[in-house]
Amino acid sequence: MGDKRELRKEALNIRKELSAMEVVQKSKLITEKLISFDGFHKSKCIMAYMDFKNEVMTGFLIDHCLNLGKTVVLPLIDSMDGVKKIFPYALIDRERGLKPGTYGILEPVKEFSERIDPKDIDLVVVPGVAFDVKGGRIGYGAGYYDVFLREVREDCLKVGIAFEIQVFPSIPKEEHDILMDAVITENRIYL
Repeated sequence: MGDKRELRKEALNIRKELSAMEVVQKSKLITEKLISFDGFHKSKCIMAYMDFKNEVMTGFLIDHCLNLGKTVVLPLIDSMDGVKKIFPYALIDRERGLKPGTYGILEPVKEFSERIDPKDIDLVVVPGVAFDVKGGRIGYGAGYYDVFLREVREDCLKVGIAFEIQVFPSIPKEEHDILMDAVITENRIYL
C-alpha cells in the first residue's frame, strides 16, 4: 500500500487523467447524491470548498445551497499568531466575494464575506486526494482540514466528496487524522 506520500502521488495522477467532461458529469452525479443525503436536508449552514485541479466541482452544490437559502461557508487560509489555518467565511457577494488565495484557489474576500464561528456549521464538505471505505482521508499534506475539523461541533457532519477512482480499500492513518462521517462518489455513499 505504501505511505501517504506515495498514495497521494498515485491518487493525484489517477485524478489528473480524468477528462474535463468526466469531471463535470461525475461532479453532477456526486452533487445529486449529496443533496439527497439526509444530513444535507437538515443542515442550514454548509461549508464547501472551491475546486481546483480536477477536484469534484462544487459550483453545482454551492448554487443549489444558495437557491435553498442555506448559508454557504468557504475556507480562507489565513495566519493567526504566525500559524496558517482555515477560517470559515459565509459567502455574501458571489461576484466580488472570491479571489485567488493560497495555492491559487478561490477564497472569500473578507470585506465581502462574514466570518463564521466553526460551531455554527452543520455540515462540512471536505476535499481530499484519497479516501478509504471507512472514512479515512488523505489531503494535500498541509493538515489544514485536520486542524479545522477539531473546531466544529461534535455532531457536525464531515462529508468527503471524491471520484470513485480516489477511494481505496484502506489508507494509512495517523493519530491526528479525522475520519469522515460519509464519503460520496458518483457510484455510492460510504458511511
